[in-house]
Amino acid sequence: MINDICIDENDYNRIIVIGDLHGYDEPLIRLIQKIQMRDDDLVIFIGDYIDRGPASKPLIDNLIQLKSSNKNTIFLKGNHEDMMLGSMGFPAVIKDINTWLYNGGSSTLYSYGVQRKEMFNLINVWDDNERFQFLKDLIPKSHIDFLLDLRLFIESDHYFFCHAGISPYSNVTDGKRNAFDLLWMRDHIYAQELNWGKIVVCGHTPLHEVLITDQLICIDTGLFYYGKLSAINVLTEQIYQVQRIY
Repeated sequence: MINDICIDENDYNRIIVIGDLHGYDEPLIRLIQKIQMRDDDLVIFIGDYIDRGPASKPLIDNLIQLKSSNKNTIFLKGNHEDMMLGSMGFPAVIKDINTWLYNGGSSTLYSYGVQRKEMFNLINVWDDNERFQFLKDLIPKSHIDFLLDLRLFIESDHYFFCHAGISPYSNVTDGKRNAFDLLWMRDHIYAQELNWGKIVVCGHTPLHEVLITDQLICIDTGLFYYGKLSAINVLTEQIYQVQRIY
């Protein structure tokens, strides 16, 4: 999937990127309050809304509401949304439900009301179509539509936004054609030299602090692992943060 859309940075006062949420809705509410979103802002969510935390379902409800009330929001696809879609039979990089459940998908299903016995039965269903139908009946259509509408990337004159990143040995033109890298890449975080031509803004790799270099911004500060949710206005590099309280 390639969605070549280039935004004009001059159209916005702030371009704010929000890091991985991983099933926590309450920190997002406080972060939005701290950011104080305005009509001339563009807000980009970097993906990984689901899995690991306890509130994936209410979080998706909140994101759908935010999307409907604020036209200047863009929601990118994370590897966890890709695994969830693949587990339901939709096109995805990873289509194995066991991989999804191992990576936190079980917490997401619990938030939708699945019981432990149902989870065990789901894992042992041999008929893919039966499993797909169970999940499609479980997940509200509005949530499935939200997931299917997620973008793999968005870019502007100076920035390239995606969930995980692109290879340190690639360039933006080639990198945006590699869906696996856009959703799973980590090598660039530790690369000594990057020559992309644009600043890549990503999440996916949890760090203790926001990483900012001349070619890379990583906004994932490990809400699940380290208890910190971060956002950044890429135009000024101003950072907004909240701590998880549960």
